[in-house]
Amino acid sequence: MAALLEVRDLCKNFGGLTAVDHLSFDVQPGEIVSLIGPNGAGKTTVFNLITGVYLPPAGDIVFQGRSIRGLKPDAIVRLGIARTFQTLRLFTNLSVLDNVMASQHHKLNLLHVPGAILRTPGYRAWERQARERAIEKMKFFGQRLMGYRFDQPANALSFANRRRLEM
Repeated sequence: MAALLEVRDLCKNFGGLTAVDHLSFDVQPGEIVSLIGPNGAGKTTVFNLITGVYLPPAGDIVFQGRSIRGLKPDAIVRLGIARTFQTLRLFTNLSVLDNVMASQHHKLNLLHVPGAILRTPGYRAWERQARERAIEKMKFFGQRLMGYRFDQPANALSFANRRRLEM
């Protein structure tokens, strides 16, 4: 089976400091992989390389058989690769469902902005689809998150469920 994500000989230096030195690994479809190490080991740098925040001077990153090395972060997000941060970044006063729907903003064509303001039929159709996709994503995390009302504010969730919601 072809790897979903392939990282090959990835390198990154900051001046004279080598943060990532010829790192290689694969992630298979359906597999959950952890990157562990002490503070300063380069874990965040690896995620910043994969998500396009940093351009790797050497190595390659292949997602679904296509090199994404050098793509901008917004293009990488559109392919389906995103990251979370150590500090939660949620819209705490929005509902659980609205937070998940907000994660789809990158799929909204800028031509829909006037439609969003005017609530045109085309925009309402996009919003219905976004709601359906959000519910499917929430089902991925199972009953722990699905047990909450969709209209409940995100700040009413436990820390663990806030983390699930962020993902």
